Amino acid sequence: MRYLLPAVVFVAFAALIVLSPHIEPRRLRARALLVDGRLRAEHGFITGSKASWAETRATGWPPFHYGKHRETDGELLGTIDGYPVRVAGYECVNAGARHRYGLACVVLPNTVDWAEVRGEPVFSSARVPEHVPDGRQPAALPDFDKAYQIYAEESEATALVRSRALASAMLEVPEQFNWRCLDSEVLLWRRDGWTSADALFTAVHTVLQILDPLLLADL
Repeated sequence: MRYLLPAVVFVAFAALIVLSPHIEPRRLRARALLVDGRLRAEHGFITGSKASWAETRATGWPPFHYGKHRETDGELLGTIDGYPVRVAGYECVNAGARHRYGLACVVLPNTVDWAEVRGEPVFSSARVPEHVPDGRQPAALPDFDKAYQIYAEESEATALVRSRALASAMLEVPEQFNWRCLDSEVLLWRRDGWTSADALFTAVHTVLQILDPLLLADL
């Protein structure tokens, strides 16, 4: 007994060290399955394909800019506010840790200029390398600059992303996320994945509301 308790403690501690890197990824995948189930059952989403994400991932822009063993899962197709939407989970391994993101890609009726909005907490991990583009723009509200970063070229999109309307809309969303519009798509992504189907819908609703003036411009 004298040596049994220390041995048990040591084995338990060693098991915790070995298993801990796998606990959080499993939890996040389980949550993603619940979200996928809600999207299928309540919103009519159907099974998508990995191939549909090939071009989006090929940009090498966040969140596809780092890590090894990159793969998507839970690919779904559906519509939100009448726009075609692809949804998926994305994982990569960096510095021995597995990182997960929730993805949503909205197909737009016309092309829009590049603009990107990032929520800082998503890139707070010291083990996640930053990919910072040129063209950082100040926002209309100081509180927004504390929570988000805006990048855009000098174009019509710049005036839109710097507007008070964008800042107010993004600050009202309960869960921070990131988005980037490029050509005829807008990609939304969130570190650790979407917490619920409602959170995903809220994020997409918000971005489409912000982009509405540009989407209507060429119609």
